[in-house]
Amino acid sequence: MNSEIKKSNNFPFAPAKWPFFYGWVIVAATTIGTIASVPGQTIGVGVFTDKLINAIGLSRTQLAQAYMLGTVTSSFLLPYAGTILDKLGSRIMVMVSAAGLGVSLLLLSQIDLLTAQIESFAGLLIITAVGFLLIRFFGQGCLTLTSRVTIGKWFNHRRGLATGISSIFIAYSFNASPAFLNYLVTTFTWQQTYIILGLIIGLGITALGWVFYRDNPEQCGLIMDGKKIDPASISINKKVPETVRSFTRLEALKTFPFWIFAAATSWQALMMTAVSFHITSIGKEVALTRDQTYALFPIIGIVTAIVTILAAWISDKTRLKWFLLITLAAQFVAALGAYNISLPILQNLFIAGYAVSGSIFALLLTITWPRYYGRKHLGAISGLVTSMIVFASAIGPYIFSILRDYSGSYDLVFKLSMVVPLLLIVPGFFVVNPQLKFQDTSN
Repeated sequence: MNSEIKKSNNFPFAPAKWPFFYGWVIVAATTIGTIASVPGQTIGVGVFTDKLINAIGLSRTQLAQAYMLGTVTSSFLLPYAGTILDKLGSRIMVMVSAAGLGVSLLLLSQIDLLTAQIESFAGLLIITAVGFLLIRFFGQGCLTLTSRVTIGKWFNHRRGLATGISSIFIAYSFNASPAFLNYLVTTFTWQQTYIILGLIIGLGITALGWVFYRDNPEQCGLIMDGKKIDPASISINKKVPETVRSFTRLEALKTFPFWIFAAATSWQALMMTAVSFHITSIGKEVALTRDQTYALFPIIGIVTAIVTILAAWISDKTRLKWFLLITLAAQFVAALGAYNISLPILQNLFIAGYAVSGSIFALLLTITWPRYYGRKHLGAISGLVTSMIVFASAIGPYIFSILRDYSGSYDLVFKLSMVVPLLLIVPGFFVVNPQLKFQDTSN
């Protein structure tokens, strides 16, 4: 069995024969794979929100409800997807994910035709929810999960550096994507844009996955980081303990750090997903045009890239607890700035908070779970966390929409959004890496 796996991993080429460590090819491939998930991410869906409202005939709140139902259903499926990932490996999983997202986008491009003969609200809601379920499960869920887990398996002491390099391109691409997708939608139509994206992802990323993705270095005759690294040479000490024990998903659930990190990243997903989903409406409320609002995202992308470089360099050398606390503080700043993004000072706070929390969020999702809980059950653990994040992102737009309808503006929404990160900061100070309990006392 092992010989068959190794043989398949050496086709169409042997990663061990590359002139440099193949893990860096994995970084490039998984970066492209994650960027390809944009149409299934809220930051990508948000560009199509107004178009879908007009095409389907749902109100903004009703569309948010359909989005919530589809995404919540996706979140329930992701723990199983994580377990399947552990069994099948990254190569097969990314091909299935990319093909699934491609087909889903092609179907969504025809949703106006699919709903044209439906008069009942329930029928419109169900079909729309199914469309969102498909792009969220294969895009935000499986494609992102597979790419993130793959990097975690190929690196150990350079995991932060590898993740940081990847995150720079991902962050800028994500934040630049609304403006790019808006250009495609205005140049073509929203239906044609979905068709173009579906073909590129369904064919191109599926092929990319088959050619370049590999599950782990050991199956390719390699080791993590490409060579054994003397911990002392990269300042590894008790601040970053060696990962000596692999936790099962159930064991991870019994630890305090799991829930604090999961809560912080889930809140990040909830708030930023809701902001991205309603960004046109948020800008309009403070007299910003659609183009002015989307012009903020490329700036956020630049700031995110700078922060990611610094955070990635530091992350391999220090405790993740400090990154957790910085993320929570940045979430507070982002909510404060979003209160009125037309005012220069608050707009700058929004950009800074959004960029800092987003860049560190990406690092935490990739680094935390293998560092704290090992690689053996990484898919299952990451799948559960991704499920929580997807669930949070599902209810975020709906909660924002309901609160806006109730209060008449987004003021109450952002006031409440400042409270949650403050509540998580205090327990965040008490987070300790579970691996410390299993370290050699001489270390």
